[in-house]
Amino acid sequence: MKKHLICVISFFLAAGLCLTSCAQKTDSKADSSDAVGFFELGDDLYITKVFSYSGPYVENGSNEPCENVCAIHLFNNSKTAYQRIRFMLEIGETAYFFSASTVLPDAEMTVLCEDAAAFSRVDVISAEVLSAARFDTLPSVHTESLLITYTDGFINVRNLTDTPLKNAYVYYKSTDDFGLFGGITYRAAFDTLQPGETKQVRATHVRATSTVMFADYEL
Repeated sequence: MKKHLICVISFFLAAGLCLTSCAQKTDSKADSSDAVGFFELGDDLYITKVFSYSGPYVENGSNEPCENVCAIHLFNNSKTAYQRIRFMLEIGETAYFFSASTVLPDAEMTVLCEDAAAFSRVDVISAEVLSAARFDTLPSVHTESLLITYTDGFINVRNLTDTPLKNAYVYYKSTDDFGLFGGITYRAAFDTLQPGETKQVRATHVRATSTVMFADYEL
């Protein structure tokens, strides 16, 4: 039997905040003068801003510098928890593709477009969800079973139960001043945790400001 565990960090959006700027903590910038729109993807999923982003490109895990990449703010106003959503924006004559994972109810996040495509300042013509996979049940971090702590570069997990926990994983996201940053969700593996055991693993992308999204294990 497999338990899925998640810590839901909810972020709430007021329509009047749809033009707030994205200021990533890792020396990034968004050009608010190059921002457009408020667009509905359907099923209470909204793009609240489309803008030009410069900073680390996080979506492929490389963190390579990028400039003027098309980026969006995504808001899930539904009660559905999505494992992954892939969607498209048509801006002028250009189609931009985006993927976002661990999109929980009431969450909002910045997502950078696939292939780091450059942004052009024109009106969005259309917005469309291409595929969506949902969690079977709302995941959470089961705090009576796991104690998860982390700092820059490291995650610690303690098994609080009397049972070995196998194939344990912790899933986390970066954050910025807007909310969650990046469609990407990172994962740290802990293998088997014996009763009462604490393990530490190196996690390249975790920071003290990161958010643990969920964990899972097998009994």
